[in-house]
Amino acid sequence: MKPARLTVLAAGLLLTSALPTFGQEARATLEACLAQRIDNEAQMLNCVTEALSPCLAEPDDMNSVAALCFRDSRRQFDQGLSARIVDLRGQADDALVTLVSIELKYDIFSGLLQCDRLEELARALSEISQEAVQRQKAQCQATTSGLALARLQLRSIQK
Repeated sequence: MKPARLTVLAAGLLLTSALPTFGQEARATLEACLAQRIDNEAQMLNCVTEALSPCLAEPDDMNSVAALCFRDSRRQFDQGLSARIVDLRGQADDALVTLVSIELKYDIFSGLLQCDRLEELARALSEISQEAVQRQKAQCQATTSGLALARLQLRSIQK
């Protein structure tokens, strides 16, 4: 029994140590893409898609792995959002910070509401697995955070 437990423990540690690397580059990839000339929402979405490409590349039978990747990417995007707001507070007047914060809040709320809607529809009307539904929701949430970060970055450049 002990060798089997050690094998399971070692495999678990190996998997756990690999998890943080999934989306480590998502924020950097997004910011590098946004540094190019971006004029419209479609180009922003292309940058977010590029940043999420490692997660999108996960095969269909690896839904849980892909969902973890999307969640890690979302965490990075959310950290970027927090850092940008802190920077903006140090550089802009209160009225501008308030305006940008309100816009950001509703960008995120509306996106996450759509993610919930898509999840509910998938659960009620489709035959896809729960793991696939979770993958789709995690992808939607990561895309929402990535787009919010992209909009915030572009707004702060334009102001």
